[in-house]
Amino acid sequence: MQRIIIAGINTEVGKTVVAAIFTEALQGHYWKPVQCGMPRDRDWVNDRLSQANRCYLEHACLNAPVSPHLAARMQGIQIKAKDLVPPVCSRPLIIEGTGGLLAPLNENETWADAASAWDAQWILVHRHYLGSLNHFLLTVESMQHRNLPLLGVVFNGEGDLETEKMLLKKANTDCLGRLPWQKHLTPTALQTLAKKWKGTILTAL
Repeated sequence: MQRIIIAGINTEVGKTVVAAIFTEALQGHYWKPVQCGMPRDRDWVNDRLSQANRCYLEHACLNAPVSPHLAARMQGIQIKAKDLVPPVCSRPLIIEGTGGLLAPLNENETWADAASAWDAQWILVHRHYLGSLNHFLLTVESMQHRNLPLLGVVFNGEGDLETEKMLLKKANTDCLGRLPWQKHLTPTALQTLAKKWKGTILTAL
């Protein structure tokens, strides 16, 4: 079973949109192990796929829109990396991360500690904002330190092409797509993007 993890340089960078596009392009399944805050990203993705019921339930669905370790503590539970086990399916599994790569699951473990054990390829989502270059480079450095296989980068929003080339060189990877920053994305628009990106995604795989 092929697994692809959609990671972000920060929170609110477009991971859910990119995960939905990859799920649609590969006709795969979607899973977000830890959801913090409502509404659930799973519902958003399910509403935009051409075929419904391809989204797995979360391991932990937490009410507060804060870091996983804090949201879990507020509900009197603890999330452990070893308990986050990807579901088994016959199609590619697209896994969306929670927050940035090192978002804490508890006082000792991060989201990357769980995901590093999943035998998956990684996609990194970058959104252009002040400070994003530092966040990108720190994330890439951490991924390289953990020997995580970076399949490619998706750029979200309008940015400087020369700067993007520099980032790709630092990450030693390719750009798999550029997503125009938009607040609302209809099912038709998302499925159109999936068709447009499909060839590039399949080539990278």
